[in-house]
Amino acid sequence: MPAASYNFEIEQGSYFEINFQYNDSDGNPIDLSGSCVLLRWQQDNDIQKNFKSDGTASLDNESGYSLTGNNIGQIAFKIASKKTKDYDFGTAVYDLDIITNTGTESVNTRILTGTVGLVTRNFAVETNCAAISDNPEVSQTPTATASDSPTVTATPAVTSTAEFEDFCLPADCANVDVFSTVYTGDAIVIEDSTANSGTIVISNTGLIENFEVAVNGLRHNSPQDLLMVLTPPSGSGILLSAHSKIPSYVSGQSASFMFSNRANAGAYLHNISNGELCNIYNKTDIIRYNGNSLLYSFDHLINSSASGIWTLNIDDTDVGISGSVDSWKIIVTYPSSEETEE
Repeated sequence: MPAASYNFEIEQGSYFEINFQYNDSDGNPIDLSGSCVLLRWQQDNDIQKNFKSDGTASLDNESGYSLTGNNIGQIAFKIASKKTKDYDFGTAVYDLDIITNTGTESVNTRILTGTVGLVTRNFAVETNCAAISDNPEVSQTPTATASDSPTVTATPAVTSTAEFEDFCLPADCANVDVFSTVYTGDAIVIEDSTANSGTIVISNTGLIENFEVAVNGLRHNSPQDLLMVLTPPSGSGILLSAHSKIPSYVSGQSASFMFSNRANAGAYLHNISNGELCNIYNKTDIIRYNGNSLLYSFDHLINSSASGIWTLNIDDTDVGISGSVDSWKIIVTYPSSEETEE
């Protein structure tokens, strides 16, 4: 059967990132650690670009991109802004292939195809500014998923659906204050019956005016096994979720949600739909973490410095199921310049 189809866009002059999840017909991630991931596109100006997961490419070197596939089926494709600023095309067609060595033979499987659109800028890209970086704290990260229905002898048939996009990106968070900054944490592998964690380092010493946490692409068929605790640079940890059911979760797919004071009253993880905001349900009277008492809101963070190491702990407290999180985000709103000057 033909490859799945998925279209995406790149902002000219902006850092770009897109992630794919490659699963088998039962929803289990396909191990890509021994495979080569190859993405090729042909632009309407007849220029072809090839991107490979061969370990030589990096956002920091001349290639200006990164393409990786890991042992839980996650494919990450990133392009530095120093490269996208020079892009000059209308659309391109692309193929995403997985190349696997089986003995003396290489098997090439095209899993996705589609178009790449270029969103051009209204103004020239500014390069003479110390604040500009090719590794920004705010990135544009659409997310797509491909599921695999392998046959015994041939190339797998692939279907694709775009899952709920990451929170607080230009496309889906227009109501976030202009003084908010999104800090993105890497994917977290949730090993069975294990304490798992990821960190975000914030260098901005500004005071927090508002604080939110988003979890994108949770894949775990028994989410009630999970304990989620956010540990700030100092002070008490915050119990985000404790053995909560997620009614909107569908086996083999993923769930995304944001803990936010902008959530409707009565909206909690156990009763929201995929991609919605929720409040923190207070279970601090029955849950401790490493023997310490926990808090159940972000209120104590207001007017404190955001600087330091923030840790998201996702502990699997029961045997039998493992999983992963595509990414997680801290959204900090800082005071405006007018408020700072008062």
